[in-house]
Amino acid sequence: MHDIVSRLTLKDAVRASLVSTNWRRLWTCHPNLCFDSPTILNREYGTISRRGRRRRRFIRRVDAVLESHSGAGLRGFDITFALDTRHAEHLDRWLKFALDSRASEIAVNLSPVFYKGSVRSYEWEDTYALPSHMFSSQGASYIETLQLAFASLKLLGDFGGPLNLRVLDLQTVHVSEGDLELLLSKCSALECLRLGRCYPVLNLKVQKPLCRLRNLSVRGCQLQVMEFTAPNLTKFEYSGQAIPITLSESMKPTEATVTLLGYDDTLEHVFTELPMTLSRVETLSLNTCLNTEVVGFSNCLMKFTHLIKLEVTVSILGDSRIRNGILRLVSLLEVAPLLQRLELNMLPHVSVGVSN
Repeated sequence: MHDIVSRLTLKDAVRASLVSTNWRRLWTCHPNLCFDSPTILNREYGTISRRGRRRRRFIRRVDAVLESHSGAGLRGFDITFALDTRHAEHLDRWLKFALDSRASEIAVNLSPVFYKGSVRSYEWEDTYALPSHMFSSQGASYIETLQLAFASLKLLGDFGGPLNLRVLDLQTVHVSEGDLELLLSKCSALECLRLGRCYPVLNLKVQKPLCRLRNLSVRGCQLQVMEFTAPNLTKFEYSGQAIPITLSESMKPTEATVTLLGYDDTLEHVFTELPMTLSRVETLSLNTCLNTEVVGFSNCLMKFTHLIKLEVTVSILGDSRIRNGILRLVSLLEVAPLLQRLELNMLPHVSVGVSN
């Protein structure tokens, strides 16, 4: 019966416990605790006037569940609700429960309701900061997957380790480049790393080799430099400004997605920089910008020597009356001599001229 209950959601497991007095305590060993608005409050977010009341009700109900749960066999622990530093006492207590119960998958998403701002304008001083001793506790060694969103991460100077993290996912997290590098240096078992809109990281340089890292995704982090040593990397994703990217000893990436953001011509970067980073990639999805007023062909010293499939989305900038700059796209054939399939999507002009 425990096996059947473990396959149910937490809400359904509690409902099933009402069927028989013999089943009343079955849910208290449920392996996955998911605390979000639909599960705990039976609805989505309410109006602004009721938000404070809903937060208090959410906290009371999570406390009630954790007081009854045995902690035995806990695998997944998920908190998804709009909380902040004012609720640190409760969040600290809940995370301690997860660590003491040796949960292997922990997810904390404290995304504000309807947040649409930038990471620079976000009020980070109100963001919940994970307990600095979290990664030094005994339970930290059991965490295999850690997902954080809209939180702050600050490590102590005597940060312990090593950790057994296989998946690390940080989305809109306030963390310094020093703390992030320190954390990654303790994650020798890491297989998947996803970073999105982390701030104020500028130079992401991970000196220690991540020999088991296979998937790397970095999106919208406003970086200036990125350096990794990951000899077994197979999938790479990047979205941001055109910056120097070094993937030392990464000889096996076969799939990559690169989005170069901004309103400047980035085609030259595609021809001269990316082949050095992804020389052995076989499938590449690329988003770049082309300014029609920039003319001349690139000197492609490096090539995508294994590239077979290329999908390119080009945003056209500049004066729409000038056509010659578009001819630079011909260099795609030169930089990828083994190319078998090319899909080219050209977006409308962002133009200062008049379209014909």
